Amino acid sequence: MPQEKFDSQEQRRRALEAAPSEVSDAQLVLQENARRFREESARLQAEQSAREQIQRDRQAWYTQQAQKESDLIRARIFAHCAQMEEEAKAARARAEAAMGPPSPSFRNEQLELEIAAGRRALAKHRGERVASAEKETGKDSGPAVPGFKP
Repeated sequence: MPQEKFDSQEQRRRALEAAPSEVSDAQLVLQENARRFREESARLQAEQSAREQIQRDRQAWYTQQAQKESDLIRARIFAHCAQMEEEAKAARARAEAAMGPPSPSFRNEQLELEIAAGRRALAKHRGERVASAEKETGKDSGPAVPGFKP
């Protein structure tokens, strides 16, 4: 391409566009300070994150250790309770074996007391008819229980 001839103003404009723009010293210092500030901020943020992660890890470890200790204590308590229940069952079995069956006379006495109590309850619920019938015949409805008034 043949070189075109431009006037001096156009030549100067094109030269300025082609050359890199000059940056003042104040702008260079400002850019350098901003870059260092960003780097320092990123470093501090990374350090803070690392400290927080260490603290979270430490807390998780302590929580895990506490859970292990709690589980161990629960297992000991459960084993102790199971042992106490087994001992109580064995003691009950020994006591029942030592006592033997209840005597027949005791059963008869208890049966008679229950029958008498049932009769008294029936008489009480019959009301006036039974009371008036007893007055006419002069009989008591059953044996008197010591300490109770008929």
